[in-house]
Amino acid sequence: MCTGCGRQIPVEYNVCPHCGRPQNQQQPYAPPPAQPYGQPQQFEPVGGLKYVLYILSFLSLLIGFIIFLVWMNDPNPEKRHIGKNCLLISVVAIVLAILCGAAIALAGVAFY
Repeated sequence: MCTGCGRQIPVEYNVCPHCGRPQNQQQPYAPPPAQPYGQPQQFEPVGGLKYVLYILSFLSLLIGFIIFLVWMNDPNPEKRHIGKNCLLISVVAIVLAILCGAAIALAGVAFY
């Protein structure tokens, strides 16, 4: 296809026999258009999934830690925030378990 007149020509032709335009010349490099500075990126919303992850982080301490490790370097700031919250919820659950265990142990000692 000629780049000048649009007629069909063999690929090996260097010049169009119809209009005389040179063919197969490399086009100058044109970089892809960049996003304007400061324009926010579009991310998928996490939605109701975060509440499920919070509950799982409280019930299973390891899940909160895993979610934190997976999402701590995600470009989506909402996912990073959820990962930090899951880690925090897991730590709070550990502290509550220790306090409840200590309270039960002390109450058990008081009954004997």
